[in-house]
Amino acid sequence: MYLYHGSRVLKKKLKRQQAYAPAGRPSQEGLNAIYLTPDFAFALVSGARPEGETVVNHNDRTIHFENPDKFDSNMDVYIYVVDSSQIPEDKKIPVIINGKIDNTQIAVDLDELEPLRVERHKAGEVFQYYKAI
Repeated sequence: MYLYHGSRVLKKKLKRQQAYAPAGRPSQEGLNAIYLTPDFAFALVSGARPEGETVVNHNDRTIHFENPDKFDSNMDVYIYVVDSSQIPEDKKIPVIINGKIDNTQIAVDLDELEPLRVERHKAGEVFQYYKAI
């Protein structure tokens, strides 16, 4: 199975990053890890989103940007494709959001990870998968 990571930055390897957890949220909501998703479209949103909060509804396939005026549909977004079988099981950490396991993401407890390939897309492609609200 493939897992994906979306970014505005082109690099050879994915590296551990500290995730943002809003104030008052448990520390497991903001891990220092490599975040991946089995959902290509969610990876695309993750790499394409503008500054500010982005709310993604996976069931309704909608997105809400706090700052939609800062969204650049022509910006390059890099999708890193990773083979999940290359990640040791003991390094996969469930992502907890609002006290529940988030099945749309997985955190990987590795310092770096080399993708199988990197694909270049345009940020505006998110609207093929999600409706902005």
